[in-house]
Order: sequence, then structure tokens, then C-alpha cells
Amino acid sequence: MKSATVRGFLVVVIGTLVAMTCRTRGGHAEEKPMIPPATKRAVDFVRDIKPLLKDHCWKCHGASKQRGDLRLDEKAAAMKGGESFAPAIIPGSGAESPLVKFSAGVVEGLQMPPEGEKKLTKDEVGLLRAWIDQGAKWPDEAPKQRDAEHWSFQPLKRPVIPLVSPVNADWAINPVDRFIAAKLQTVGSQKNVGSQKLVGTTEGIAPSAAADRVTLIRRATFDLVGLPATLNELTEFLAETRPDAFERLVDRLLASPHFGERWARHWLDVVKFAESDGFETNQPRPNAWPYRDYVIRAFNEDKSFDRFLFEQLAGDSVGADDATGFLVTGAMDRVKSPDPGLTAQQRADELHDMVSTTTSAFVGLTVGCARCHNHKFDPISQTDYYSIKAVFAGVQHGERPLKPADFEQRQLLNEQIKTKLAVVEQKLANYEPLSFVSRRERTVQHSDATRQLSRTTFLLGEEFSGDSGAASQTIVIPRQGLQPYQAGRGKGELNDQGDSQRFPNLGRSYSYWSEVPRRDLQTWNPGVNGTWHIWLSWGCGWETHSPDARYVLDRDGDLTTQQDQQEIAKVDQRHFADGTGSAEGKPLWSGFFDAGMHELTSASKIILRGGDTTAFITADLICLQEGDVETVFQKPTLPQLRPSVHRQTNVDRFPPIKARFVRFVIEATTGSEPCLDELEVFETMATPQTIPRNVALSSLGTVATSSSNLPGFDIHQLAFVNDGRYGNTSSWISNEPGRGWVQLEFPAAVEIDRVLWSRDRPESGQFQDRVATRYRIEAGMTPESMQVVASSDDRLPFDRKLTSLPTLVSVRDEERAVASQLAAERASLRQRLQSTSTTAVIYAGRFSTPEPTHRLHRGDPLQPREATMPAGLASFGSPWTLSETAIDADRRQALAKWMNSPDHPLTARVMANRIWHFHFGQGLVPTPSDFGRNGLPPSNPALLDWLASETQSTSSPKKLHRLMVTSATYRQSAEVRPEGLQADATTQFLWRYPPRRLEAEALRDAMLSVAGNLDDRMYGPGFDLFEPNTNYVKVYNSKREMGPAEWRRMVYQAKPRMQLDEIFGQFDCPDAGQIAPKRTSSITALQALNLLNSRFVLKQSSQFAARLRDEAGSELTAQVQLAFRLAFHREPSADELGAGVELVLEYGLESFCRATLNANEFLFVF
Repeated sequence: MKSATVRGFLVVVIGTLVAMTCRTRGGHAEEKPMIPPATKRAVDFVRDIKPLLKDHCWKCHGASKQRGDLRLDEKAAAMKGGESFAPAIIPGSGAESPLVKFSAGVVEGLQMPPEGEKKLTKDEVGLLRAWIDQGAKWPDEAPKQRDAEHWSFQPLKRPVIPLVSPVNADWAINPVDRFIAAKLQTVGSQKNVGSQKLVGTTEGIAPSAAADRVTLIRRATFDLVGLPATLNELTEFLAETRPDAFERLVDRLLASPHFGERWARHWLDVVKFAESDGFETNQPRPNAWPYRDYVIRAFNEDKSFDRFLFEQLAGDSVGADDATGFLVTGAMDRVKSPDPGLTAQQRADELHDMVSTTTSAFVGLTVGCARCHNHKFDPISQTDYYSIKAVFAGVQHGERPLKPADFEQRQLLNEQIKTKLAVVEQKLANYEPLSFVSRRERTVQHSDATRQLSRTTFLLGEEFSGDSGAASQTIVIPRQGLQPYQAGRGKGELNDQGDSQRFPNLGRSYSYWSEVPRRDLQTWNPGVNGTWHIWLSWGCGWETHSPDARYVLDRDGDLTTQQDQQEIAKVDQRHFADGTGSAEGKPLWSGFFDAGMHELTSASKIILRGGDTTAFITADLICLQEGDVETVFQKPTLPQLRPSVHRQTNVDRFPPIKARFVRFVIEATTGSEPCLDELEVFETMATPQTIPRNVALSSLGTVATSSSNLPGFDIHQLAFVNDGRYGNTSSWISNEPGRGWVQLEFPAAVEIDRVLWSRDRPESGQFQDRVATRYRIEAGMTPESMQVVASSDDRLPFDRKLTSLPTLVSVRDEERAVASQLAAERASLRQRLQSTSTTAVIYAGRFSTPEPTHRLHRGDPLQPREATMPAGLASFGSPWTLSETAIDADRRQALAKWMNSPDHPLTARVMANRIWHFHFGQGLVPTPSDFGRNGLPPSNPALLDWLASETQSTSSPKKLHRLMVTSATYRQSAEVRPEGLQADATTQFLWRYPPRRLEAEALRDAMLSVAGNLDDRMYGPGFDLFEPNTNYVKVYNSKREMGPAEWRRMVYQAKPRMQLDEIFGQFDCPDAGQIAPKRTSSITALQALNLLNSRFVLKQSSQFAARLRDEAGSELTAQVQLAFRLAFHREPSADELGAGVELVLEYGLESFCRATLNANEFLFVF
């Protein structure tokens, strides 16, 4: 019926929308109903509004019926609104409130009350409008009976410590025990306890006697630090005679750094922390671990509960960046969909996870159940859900820099370094290589921006085609192979970075031949005419290379005629091109050898010819540069090469020229239409100290025109090309695939000498597409008289990705010393800047401008309804709301403050209950993350509220731990008593200490500890229990062998989502697919088999045996006794000692150790 009603409603709404667009009939405009004006007097809800609602609205929207899920007889429900057009009441805006619009009949087809019912008069609508304009003040009502009765929704009040019987008063050590004793006095007395009746003795049940010291130290040590006590700790405690011996033990354990490791694991379960994405690919998150370390430190530092909560929600605002890893502990689908609907669903799921995890962890409510509809059991509306979702609307999964502790000092130092670096770079700008443009190209005037320039520079080799259809290279005799260069950064090695006097390694590998004396091996044909400067290179570094390889110029290109051939170089290929270097026995690049200037024709070829010996001949790239280049050198010793283009700042420097116009012409890109985020033109500096001016800025009056502009994108506009802003979001894109031009007209002629341009300049930029790879820059006084001043011809090819060159190719000899010193100073400053700027990255969420949040009809991202603002849950704590313009950090801070507010009924109760849960194995509320009506009631409500009050009043969580652990309740024996089992079989009222099995992590750590193998290093990246692989879909196969690298505490395992290791994963480890506020404790055959036969247990048994031999000697009795002390913290009985020695004699010490590690006394805490 509901779906039919909804379909009918949709038909009505659609019909209404159609009707609203057709306002005329028969050529006459219909009269549009108007909302009556607001009554001009103060309006009282009880006197004026409640009677109206009762007479006109409650029949369809009251206690017995709520059409459209709208109820108008209760304040909370009325303010919340119904399924559609919510909220119906917008305080302060009567005319915009749907309740007024429908009552006034201004929305066609949605008049309320409906046809046949008594409608409101204009005066009554005016009264309703005025009430809403005046703030819609509705007196608070008594809560609904159902809400009023639910224990956790009531305000927190500190209970009075109860009086107990004299016997129990003597037994009690602190207030915790009085609450426990008071409850135990009622057990079995036919009184209601929670929601059940317990039948037993009429006198109640007495608490158990205290456990012995051995039991207490083992219990407390595993409970507080998750490890067995050491022999020294055991001996010291057993010998302690002071009455506060146990308190002193607890204080020592709380101060141990291992306390944080133990208790962090509990919290990480609660928030389903994992170090992989989940979903199909389940790729690792290698930088998620700092959040785990934050939690460990928070427990060790005794961070207050309210601070712990606040930092996890908004730690980035208070210098605790790693804490916000909490926000993104959940799964994230790395594979994004091109479908907008699926993309919206993925984002909705990510935010849903944040909402659900946050509210369950801190306030113990299942708010996630209100995603599609109002919560069925708790007072949480769908609007509430989306208000919490709006808090996280600016949070995205991903990594961000982790601010170090000295961040402020680093920032100050960085600014100082940047200032010095700017001065040095300004001086070095005078030595920036000039763009290599031939005189003929410079002097030819033209108006055709589409014409092609002839090449002035070629690189020819295995990986270089010369970027010209005319250039070619030919292997005359088949080579023996290609030899890659030696890996490394040394001179000539593959990643050699070069220096001020030599280029980085431009090669990747070299060709080689042997046994080819005086034979032609390879030819290069540049296919050009005129005077060209030639540079050669080869593979060197071996004594077996030729000492006399020849390079010959064949002018006509016909190798059969030799009279026109000229030897242009004879080189020793054992050494570098400059003649240095010894034959180190590793493949190295020679660098460039200057072969001089030569006249070429389009048919000319350069020949590599074998020497007089049979030694190896090698070949790598050659470089040619046109001889009439306008340069400061008469005979340059290095080619005038410049770095390859890249997305960030590219510099084109040229001799000064006076110009009114500059045109940047793009002929090829890395893909698609070209993009420029900024085009800058700088005037010539009057002196080296002058700060150059960017005359291209539109703010200075420069006007930009272009060949075309890509339509339809607000972030890509021609106006952005010279607006002084960088980045893809303010850039120009042409509307021509692979080409286009931008022209700048200055207000007046100015002398210029450089152009800077980029595609996506910021360090944080990421776009590598649309980069101009072939271009030219023209300048002149008129568009018709411009000449080429720079081009991409002399740049290294884009795929080389050498975006900076240290080589000073445009420096005169007399200036080289100064330029080299400046270059060294720049390198030093850049290194310092990188060092002080480099920060670790953390998977702790990325924060951006919050996206708009709408209530989604039935939770469907494709059915958005009204906008929702960031706010808390309306029925809990102090109400608060932020505007839709509130920034991300303010939203998260507001949520944290609301949860931490003393008047919030849930936060302190939830946190106190979690601590109790992990100390006693079960919370006072057995459903730690559900304090709503679907959760179970507390076994001792008064104790929970008293502990919650303590939680609110103390800034030291360790004080609460100490209170619980030093109580007589905690110290009780775990021995079974028949009367106790009869009255309380589940031990929920704690008439004894409830024994429990060690969790997987504590069990593994304990095995490593007693075997003497535990690596107790703290913090940092974790270890992996799975075989490494780099598959797109990560495969998780457990390691077959494990050694010291895997012997750290298990809290430091790099824990993947939805994947458990094959050994300890069987012991009820959560897989981080869902929150795990408490663990199950199953008993399976696989657990027994793993404890007996797994490689890990066999290895640790062997190591345990080795430790016993080493520390106890060869005497079997001593070995068995030491094993008992290490594993069970006690001496063996005579029977146990005899049986142990007998087992060792018959099966060996390793088998005895394996049996010890499988004993219940080792696996359980009593």
C-alpha cells in the first residue's frame, strides 16, 4: 500500500509541476494564489497554533495516522518533517515553509487540508505564518513515554554509593565494590535485574575470595600489557611484603609503554582499523599505520577521554594530524566508476561508513540505520542521519602530509630559505640557456601562425628519431646486442645527474660490435643542408673497448665512393669523451665529444667505422645543431640543449627584443587540445639586482586573444591565461586537437627577454596531459612583423623527463666560476628546502570544501530531497546547527564538542562501559556499541552511571583503569561455586572473576615472549604476515616461513581488511569488515590443529626449548621448572614435575614445550 501511495503521490507532484508551467488557458492568465500576510502581533503556540493544528491537521497527521510520515501533534516529529518536503517548518521563514504554502494552497495539487476537509481561513494562515516567522516557538514537551523509560536516553546523574551489609562493606576496597556488592545482595531475591528475574537464595550471593598472588600478577599483566610477566617481575611481586603490593604492581603496568599497545588493539577493533582498502582490489594502505601509533601513544600518555575523542574527529586543527586516521578507517573502493550514479553511490557509502563508525564508537547508537528511513527503534530521524553526514561532507579518503612536531619552526625556516633561493635564482636567470634559434628563422617576418619551422637541433640514436621525417639511421652490420648502462648515479651511470660542465646521462643503452676492424657498422643521415655542429657519444668503461674507433663524414651519402669521405673523429672508447676515466669494467655513457662544424647536404651520412683492432666498437646517440645559431659562443663545446618540457614552470630565454605583441604557437601536445594555466612574459632587467616585471598580466592592461577556446568549462577560460593564478582550475584550453595559439598585446612596447609558461604549475598539481611538446614563441611590434625568439627545437624530448639540467651551456669562460658557485649555492638551498619541507604522508583523510548534503529519499543518491545542515542528533544533548557554508574543520569540531558536552547522556556511559568490558570480559552493557532500545540493558545501572560520572570528572583515564583493576571485584578468584552458578551462570553480576581465553594477538605475543623471541620495538611501519605481490587485485597468501622480521607484537602487523592469516586468524580475529566492539570466543578444530602443528608453533616450541637449555642447563628437572615459571608463573607440583620429565625423556624437550604452549593454563587467564 505504501509504495502505491508513493507512486500516486509522485503522479500528483509531476502533474503539479506540469500544471505550474502551463499557467494560461484560452489566452487568459490564471490568477495565482498568494500567501496571506503574517499576523502583526505576537503569536503563542498553545493559545493560537495548537488549536489550528488540532482542528485542521491531526486527523491525517496525528497520533493515529501520519500521512507522508508527517506528524504534527509532537514537537520533535513536526520539526523533523515527513518523507517529502522536509522540514515542513522552517523557523524564521514562514513564507518558505511547506506547511504554510500547502495550507495557503499556493502549490497546485498539494492544498492542505485536502478537498472535502475544513480549510484554514486567510487569517489562520497568516497566524501560522507569523508563528513561524517569529521562530516557531513550541514549548518543550515531556518526552514520549517510550523514550523517557529507556535508561540510556536519560540525563546522567551521579548515583549515591550504596550501603551494603557489614560483611560486604569489609570486603569492599573502593566504591566499585559497593555497587557490585549491592547488586549481589539482590541476586536470587526475586528482584528484577535488567529485563530478567533471577531465582536463587533469598540472601543474595556473596563475592568470592581473593585470588592468589600468582593468579593476580598473571591476570593483571595480560590484562594491562598483553604479555606474560617476566621472571624478575614475578619474583619481585611474590617477595613484596607491603600491603599495597598489588596497587604498586598495577601502577607499574599502567606506566609501561606496552600498556598502550595492549589497549590500542581494543580500540582499533571498535573502529575497524585496517591497512588495506577492502573491496575487490584490496590494495594496501602503506601509510595508515601512524593512526595506530597515535592510539598507542594516546593510551600511554593518559590522554583524557574528551581530548581523545576530539582529536580523532578534528585533530588536524590542534596539531594531531595522525589522529584523523579514525575518519577513514573503513573500506574504500579504489576502482571508480564512470557512471555518475555509481560514483554517487560510492561516495554515499564512504560517508555512511564515517557516520556509522563515529556514532557507534563514541555514543553507542546505530545511527546508520536511519540512512533510508527514520530509525525503527530509537529517536533518530532520517534528517538526523543526514545532518551527521553533512559534518563529514568535506572528508575524503586518501593521504595527506603529516605535520611534524616542529612544523611552525620549519615553516619559518622554509620562508628564510625561499627568500635566499629567490635571490640566487634571480642571479642565475642571467645564465639560463638561450633558446637555440637560427638567424634565418629570427629574421624572417611573417603573419602565418600555422607555418612550420625547420629543425635546428637533432638527437639521433637508438631512442631518438630526430623528430624529423628526413632523419634516419641504418645498422650496416648486425650488432651483437644492446648493453644497458650501469645502474647508479655516478659519472656515466644510468641515473648520472650531470653537473655544471657536463650533461646528465642522455642514453639508456649502447649498441656494440666486435671483430670488425676498419668496417662500416652504422650510419646516421640527418637529412639537412648547411653548416652543422656535430657531437658524438658511445659506451665506455671497459678495457676491451676500441682505442681508435672512427667517425667518418660521407658528404654524398654513397658509401661505395670514398673520395668525398672525411674522418671527423678518432676516439678511445675505453674512456669518457673528455679523455678521463679508467676502464672500470662496467658500462658507462661517454658524454658528448665535440666533432666540430661541418657542411652537410640532405644526403650526407655520418659513419661509425671499426678501428685497427678487433676490440669492441660501441655506439650511442649523436647530436647535431645548426651552425648559424645566434649564440654567445664562437665555438660552443657543448650542444645548446635545454630541459624537456613538463607540466610546471618552463623557461624560454632569448636575447632582448622590443615588442608590443607575443604569440605562443603550439604544434603538438602530450594528448588532446593544448592547455596553459599561465603565460608570463618578463621585461629585461635593468640591473642584475632589478626584480623583473611580468608584463603579461591582465591587471597591467595586457589583452589576450587566441586561435580558439574550448567551450563548456567554467574552469578553462582565455581570461585565465594571464590572470596570475596557477593550476588546472584556472587555465586556457584551445578547441583544436594538438594545436592552438595565444597572443598577448601589451599596453605599450617593452623590452623583453624571457617567457615562462606551464600547464599545471602547483607542486600539488597532477595533470600531465595537454602539455605543449612542440611550440614556438614569436615577438614583435605588430602581429604581421613578429619573429621567432624561442622554440622547442633545442629541448630534450618530452619522454626523457629531464625537466632540469645543471649544465651551464650558455656561460662564457670568464663567468663560469661565478655561475658554478651560484649553481652550487642553489643546489644546496634546494636540498635544504627539500629537507625541511619533506614530511611523511599519512592515510588520515583529505579535507576539502564540503559538498552539499541532501536528505536522500530511501537512501538513494539519485533521489535527493531538501538540503540538510550539519547538526547533532535532535533528541540527544544540546541542540546545534551550522550553516551550509560552514567549513569542514568547524563541522567536525562542533560534532566533537557536542559529543563531549556534559549534558550528552551517552558519551561518558559508552566510554566507561568499554573500559569495563575489556577488564572483565563483558561490559556492564553487553552490547558496547548499541545503547539504544535494541541493545541489552546494563547489569548494574547504578555502577555504570557512577563510572560514567567518574569518566566525566577525571582527566586521567588511567585513574579509571586503576579504580577497576585494584577493586576487590577484580581481585576475586575465578573458582566456580555451585550457588553462584545457580544464581548467575553467566557471571554478569561478578560474584567471581570471569576467566577467558587470550585473544589471538596476546596468545601469539605470549608464545614469542616465553620462547625469548619477542621483538619489543615500538611504533613505525608494521610487518606483513602475507607473501608480497603487486597484483592489481592483491592476493593474500600467508607466509610459509616467518623469522625475526615477523616477531614483533601483533598490534604492529600490517593488518589487511577481510583477510586473516591462516594461524591466529582462526582465533576470532576481527577482519575489519565491520566494527568489532567485542570479540567472540569460539572453539574449533582448526584452532587445535594450528596450535599443535603450525610452522609458527613448531618454530617457537623449538626456540622455547633452546631457551630452556641455555638458561636452565642440561638438567631436565630444572628445564621443566623453568618452563612452568615462564609459561604459568608458578612452580610445578611434584606430579607435574615428574610427568614433565617423563615427557621430555620419551618425546624430547621440543615436544614438552609444544605441549606447554597448548595447555589451557597458558591459553586462558583465570
